[in-house]
Amino acid sequence: MTVVFWVAVAVVAAAQLWIVIQGVFFMRLWEDEAFNLTVPINLVNGLGYTSDGTLSGSQLTTFDPRISTGPVVLLPVAAVLAMGADPVIGGRLVVLLFYIALVVGLWRLGGRLGGRWAALAAVCVPLGWNTWLSGSPIQSPVDILGEVPAAALLVWAFLALRRQPWLAGLLIGLAMQTKLLGALAAIPIALAIYLLSDGSVVTRTLRVVLCALAAVIPNVLYELWKLVTLGPSAYWQNLKEFYWFFTSGGQNIDPVSPLSKLTALGTGWFSPTWLTLIFIVFVLAAVCVLVLRTPADEDAGAIAERREQRAYAIAAALGLVLWFGWWLASEHTPNWPRYAAMAIYIFVPILVALAARWLDEQWRSRPWGPWSRIVSGVVSVVAVSALGTQLWGHVQISDQSRFGESLADQRAVAASVAESDLDVIVTAWGPNVSIIVLAGSQVALDDVPDWDGTPELWRNWDSSAAGKEEFTNAIAAECATVLVREGRYALCILR
Repeated sequence: MTVVFWVAVAVVAAAQLWIVIQGVFFMRLWEDEAFNLTVPINLVNGLGYTSDGTLSGSQLTTFDPRISTGPVVLLPVAAVLAMGADPVIGGRLVVLLFYIALVVGLWRLGGRLGGRWAALAAVCVPLGWNTWLSGSPIQSPVDILGEVPAAALLVWAFLALRRQPWLAGLLIGLAMQTKLLGALAAIPIALAIYLLSDGSVVTRTLRVVLCALAAVIPNVLYELWKLVTLGPSAYWQNLKEFYWFFTSGGQNIDPVSPLSKLTALGTGWFSPTWLTLIFIVFVLAAVCVLVLRTPADEDAGAIAERREQRAYAIAAALGLVLWFGWWLASEHTPNWPRYAAMAIYIFVPILVALAARWLDEQWRSRPWGPWSRIVSGVVSVVAVSALGTQLWGHVQISDQSRFGESLADQRAVAASVAESDLDVIVTAWGPNVSIIVLAGSQVALDDVPDWDGTPELWRNWDSSAAGKEEFTNAIAAECATVLVREGRYALCILR
């Protein structure tokens, strides 16, 4: 079994390496990444913590409320860019460090709760969730977005909470300044601190309070930075705009029913739905049996270990209920896998690790005699099939490019656009945004009157012969001057 284990570790490590290499160097830069990158680029250029404001009136916007990825990610990216790194590669390498932290944290947490097989299962879970299934994806775990870094910080908060509640709180605060939605993990972590603390109710409560106070520190510092930079009046306006963006999701869409989102939670994996559901049932049943069973012959060490398992199981279950409950109830948010991703990266691995611990106990002790081995064998096949299928599914799509282009293709177009030496380029929100950012220009939306007459970047969405002809005809009819015609893109001044 030791040989089998290390072969499995090698396979998982190879899959992880393949996915992150593709994500860092070859995957196309998509528009949310590009929009996030405008903050560190402008910061390095002396414009402060400012975005291009593409979604906020298409004017440079300091502390843009629509940039939901926070300074914990964007400031390190700015530091890397200041040293001369390529914006895309440098930014993704920063997020890669967070992803490594997530994998290491899950390995340690899974190992602590269930042993080495549990650790291996835990690190596979994040790759099983298919975040490509929407118009706002996480293409790879190294995208310049806040979900993976926030999840990494919160996993380490779970590791620190028992002995260092103040550190767990600080990590919660940093996670909130990475992706504010990370605040939903604060309650499960606080509960775990309370359950795992010794002493009276007052002592336990004080440890929770210490965690909360530490969590406030990064948020207060960020708000003070905003207040000093913007001034009281602009700061208050910024808060109101941020509140609107956070509560509305920034999306003007028809309400999305809870049932459709609940369906997405079951079907949004790389494994077949029937296999996913069987695996979910196994995990939940195994965790329940593990935490509710208390054999009479356990020694003090086993009792303490069981206590920890129960606390983490309750915290993880509560975390999923809170997260999914918020998402299901928030009909104003789209049915995008990104919203559920952080919960799946943090809480599901904990439950999977505990289920793996139960399975390991069945193999070792065989409490039901020969039936234990039969049941354990069947469950093991289900678990390996589900996790293996999910991992393989992620590997298969990791070298594919959304919209039929790679990072190299985008760079070729951007190089041609950059030759026009334009400060501002107008476009519609979508893949064009990435081209403009790579070209070094400011991105403005084509529906903002202030930029009428500014050169506009178009993209041909239909690559068929008829589509190409239609695109050519549209350029001839509507463009007074064509500045660039490169591949599927055209930069022109409208008539």
